[in-house]
Amino acid sequence: MSNSFVRHARSHATSVCRGSRGFVKASCSLVALGLAAFAAPEEVRAEQTLVSIKGITLQGALDIGGSAFFLPNTNFGAGSYGTKSSGALVRHKNSTYGEFYGKPMLMGSWQTGWGFTVIGKASAIGATTLGDGDAEEVSQTSGTPRSIYLEEANLGVEVPLKMAGGHQILTVQGGRQAFAVDDGFLIGKGTYSAGDRGAWWYAPRYAFSGPGVIKLEGDSVRGDVFMLESNSDNDIDRGYDRPKTKFVGFDVSWFKNKPGGHGGSTYADRAAYVTLTYFHVRDADGSSHYDYSTRADRNGMNVAALSWGGTLFPVKALGISKNFTFYGNFVSEQNSHAGNGYKSVEAYGMFFEPGYTFSMLPWKPHLFYRYTRFGGGKNAEGSVKRNYDTFFLYDGKRYTYGGYWPGEIVGMYLAPLSDLEVRQFDLTGTPPVHLFRKKDELKLGVHFYDLSLLYPSGMGLKNVGRHVSNEVDFTAEYMLDETTSAAVAAGTAFSGPAGRALSRAGVPTGYRMHNIGRHAGVLEAYFYKHF
Repeated sequence: MSNSFVRHARSHATSVCRGSRGFVKASCSLVALGLAAFAAPEEVRAEQTLVSIKGITLQGALDIGGSAFFLPNTNFGAGSYGTKSSGALVRHKNSTYGEFYGKPMLMGSWQTGWGFTVIGKASAIGATTLGDGDAEEVSQTSGTPRSIYLEEANLGVEVPLKMAGGHQILTVQGGRQAFAVDDGFLIGKGTYSAGDRGAWWYAPRYAFSGPGVIKLEGDSVRGDVFMLESNSDNDIDRGYDRPKTKFVGFDVSWFKNKPGGHGGSTYADRAAYVTLTYFHVRDADGSSHYDYSTRADRNGMNVAALSWGGTLFPVKALGISKNFTFYGNFVSEQNSHAGNGYKSVEAYGMFFEPGYTFSMLPWKPHLFYRYTRFGGGKNAEGSVKRNYDTFFLYDGKRYTYGGYWPGEIVGMYLAPLSDLEVRQFDLTGTPPVHLFRKKDELKLGVHFYDLSLLYPSGMGLKNVGRHVSNEVDFTAEYMLDETTSAAVAAGTAFSGPAGRALSRAGVPTGYRMHNIGRHAGVLEAYFYKHF
């Protein structure tokens, strides 16, 4: 399954099903039903054609997904606070919650016969969060939110071209649409799934609002010119949303295709690539709600990035021309305009990720190390903002587990994605076993994260060491076919001085401080199905 279907899509079935709470049992029953469906006849169902006549095609599809979580000793004992109907907060020491979503889609095309094709897409997402709500210290999705909102609604044209001896497709597309540069480290998500939207962890929403995007996809070069805006709404998201941001920019990529691949339109088909990205924020919410925050002073900002990945350095002498990969991204954020308490912005973010696949060994284990640095400053309320803003970060298309969120416990619920340094080791392997079909796949993984603040004082912490936590997660991902997948995961985290200080700092004012310990855990599961 392409990871573009699932931002977090992950799960835990077996261990959670041993729980005693009725909600967990109900969630597991649904997961079990999904797993039982894997034994169905081997047939991969894609989009269903509803109309096909005289060059006009209309197709329908449906995505569904669900997840379940149990987090013992949540946030190292600080717990997670949910809002009751009265407005008071209630503490959950061991958070338990689940999520479900459905996304019906309608896609259409018209081959005009005049050298171009008209295309369009419309979709909506219905979602809910059950149980205690997500496990942040103040939960963003407590109270069982349910919602149905428009996701995509766009119209465009595709024009085939032949330039410089190659083949290209020019696409002009306007309206609400999903849009990502590479695997989404900088631009990938236009809608946040907090508050009354629900499904915070699964995060099935991606769409930006228009005007739109112009794409040119060639044999070895591709590019986009875009003018978009995020779908932010603090009324729906209970004040937890990112600043509403309108931006304009471009990206251009050079790439090499994998055998039989089409890297111009499909990121996963690129054997190697280098991308230059730039955008200018032409308008952003600068209300006092964002003063001195990591999202502050976006209006007028200039953002530039250089990213790369794949087998960029085929070292044939060492016999690793196909097995060695190197991914990375360097982002610069600059703003000379004052806003939200700052006079200017100078911030940077980056990651570097060498990896190697031992293709000659059983299970073909893949090992990578990733160093990620989300910039920060010593004084969060100085005149220059140095805390990195992740903007439209998406967890990545290359991995379901092991993406840019640093772990399933601390990086997911506690640590800020700014003023943060992450050292990550990932080892995955695919055993030669097939559970239900000859071509299904099981991938096992171990994921280690070492998190530290760059400057504890930049997070308002005084006389505290930098280390936030160490965490190790164990995962089992199962893919029945390109349309059906599920996973189970379990992990434990060990707090450092900065991690315990962040836990204390996150307790709501006026509520009793509980004992902050050295351990926290997670058991989780997810399923995904595309019809």
